[in-house]
Amino acid sequence: MKLLGKGSKIMQRLVLLAAMLALTSACSGEKAADNQPGDKSPETTSTNVAEGPAVSVSADKTHAVQPGDEITLTVTVNKFTLDTSKIGKPNEPNVGHYRVYLDDASGDNFLADSAADTVKVKIPDVITDGSHQLRVVLHNNDRSPVTPAAQGDVWLIVYRL
Repeated sequence: MKLLGKGSKIMQRLVLLAAMLALTSACSGEKAADNQPGDKSPETTSTNVAEGPAVSVSADKTHAVQPGDEITLTVTVNKFTLDTSKIGKPNEPNVGHYRVYLDDASGDNFLADSAADTVKVKIPDVITDGSHQLRVVLHNNDRSPVTPAAQGDVWLIVYRL
């Protein structure tokens, strides 16, 4: 896209940001509707596990996120007990903590791990512009993921202003 004038670079970024916001709002809204009937919030999605633990997550900021920003996630669990004191101890059914992953990260490559209802997550300085996923994944006391997997997602739009 070529725009003329002094502000062309800024205009290109604004057009790109508007397109990304529209696309993400539409996609995130579909995810929320699929996972949480009646909740149309694009900031919240969750797994829908009928028999096992489930997790949902929301964020205080999802659009125009900057590298280095600190985002507060609110985590809600169902059929699971979050307990920091049990981390690293022998497993107990449906007791543990969660880890927050960025995009396709897994294992020990997490941004945060906690058993609190809220957690602050720092967005990496090296993150690229565009749509990114924060995944909250439930883990057992021994740090292994809960099976079947229980995860909640938040979609972010990263855009350097």
